[in-house]
Amino acid sequence: MRINTTKLKNLRNLLKKNKLEGLIITDFTDTKYFLGDFFHEDESVLLITLKQIIVFSRSLYENSFKSKYKEALFISEDKNRPAALVKEAKKLNLKKLAFDENKELYSAAKIYLKAGFKESSSLISLLRTTKTEEELKLMRKATQISMQAYKNIQKYVKVGITEIELKRKLEDEMNKLGGQGYSFELMVSFGANTANPHHLCDNTKLTNNTAVLFDWGAKYQEYCADMTRCFWFGPDVPQEYKKILSLVKYAHDKVIKEAKIKMSGAQIDKISRDVIEKAGYGKYFTHRTGHGIGMQDHELSDISQLNDDQILENYCFSVEPGIYLEGKYGVRWEDCFYMTKRGIKQIK
Repeated sequence: MRINTTKLKNLRNLLKKNKLEGLIITDFTDTKYFLGDFFHEDESVLLITLKQIIVFSRSLYENSFKSKYKEALFISEDKNRPAALVKEAKKLNLKKLAFDENKELYSAAKIYLKAGFKESSSLISLLRTTKTEEELKLMRKATQISMQAYKNIQKYVKVGITEIELKRKLEDEMNKLGGQGYSFELMVSFGANTANPHHLCDNTKLTNNTAVLFDWGAKYQEYCADMTRCFWFGPDVPQEYKKILSLVKYAHDKVIKEAKIKMSGAQIDKISRDVIEKAGYGKYFTHRTGHGIGMQDHELSDISQLNDDQILENYCFSVEPGIYLEGKYGVRWEDCFYMTKRGIKQIK
């Protein structure tokens, strides 16, 4: 195994830009971003400098790590890894090191600050917004597993099944198809529950002539999928349900057509929000248009009114406008995309 050279190069360019000699990485997901699923949580500290990759971890990992990552230095430390890192930094005369204060333990941060290291938030989070081709490939696979599982479990959508039972069918199907966990707590909702954007599945039974909403996503090799689909179960579809579902799909598709590279998250959000507001349902669109996605279901590159940052090439995010009529039903339509020089392209 080798550490991805593109990710490593991108980080080192970021270090140079910020006039740093290295970055201390403790966050579990950030460590997996570079090393894959090797360590358990809270068992390693990673130091990436302009010239070296150094890992501080438990001695039981030493032989296995050295055989897999020949380009990295492994320093065995079972007790105080932050202190061991400071000691090694002094030995190598490294002074301009940084750590992410938003992700670091208070006890470790005190050690790093005493050593003269800088607080620097979100460097890896920012780096992770731009996906490599390999990352996009894994996200496509996660999406394909998710969509096929959804198609396969439609035969179970029958009167009397509960939300929890249907959720478990979906989970089982994703596992059978090669999924490796779930991006988040999957949501299956019936009837008035569909008007709650963050409903937790319960024992509500499916009845005839009611709204149904699925929000789900498999993980594959640590990368997430996320999608939402909704429909009316039964022949007597209310005209209002038809109207709001059509409106949400139109808002979703309008973003696909009009979102361009270097637009801000707020500008992209406005595309879908304007559609829904002009139709008189603005107060029922109660969340952002989308969120960043990658190794975690929610990452940077937020598609919301609050994000004035540009959305750049290979940033990945969801597009998921919705309308929620409390006590009646709600609709949402969601897919994930990545930005290209010519606009956004669906991950599928």
